[in-house]
Amino acid sequence: MKRGGATLAILALVAATACSTLQTSADWDRTKDFSKYKTWSWKDDGSIKNDILAKRVQTGVTAELTRKGLVRNDDRPDLWVAAHARLDKQVVIDYYNSGWGYGWYGGYYGGGMTMTTATAREIPVGTLIVDLVDTKQKSLVWRGVATDTLKPERSTDEKEKALAEALAKMFEDYPPPPPK
Repeated sequence: MKRGGATLAILALVAATACSTLQTSADWDRTKDFSKYKTWSWKDDGSIKNDILAKRVQTGVTAELTRKGLVRNDDRPDLWVAAHARLDKQVVIDYYNSGWGYGWYGGYYGGGMTMTTATAREIPVGTLIVDLVDTKQKSLVWRGVATDTLKPERSTDEKEKALAEALAKMFEDYPPPPPK
């Protein structure tokens, strides 16, 4: 019985992971030594117009940077952090074929009746970009990007959990390795 339960749990986890549309990436300046960056501060560019989302992003990014050992210092930061959000729509075309296809019909091979229907639908997609800028050089040194299908029907808790997951995955390999 335990074996069946474990198998079911693994299948549920695989199914949940397979349904995820979250994609993240990070890129950085390969000439920078990230061990010298110890402090950070916000550099709000006003691109996130939704105050609730902006606060949620700031809370999540703060948690990730703290986990990575960086300390917030608004007076003399090593890094400025800027977050940008973009909303877009992707078009998905669904096909449904209600036909019979080819086969044997009454002693001969031929095609049966078929009808294909195509419907197009728009899916909202959100992209979150987090930039880390060297304050002395005033140059971008690291950029993380997370893109996911938006689900407006999610509860507040689910939205916060999805954002935390995206940020954790985005910052997974931060800080980058030292330059060679």
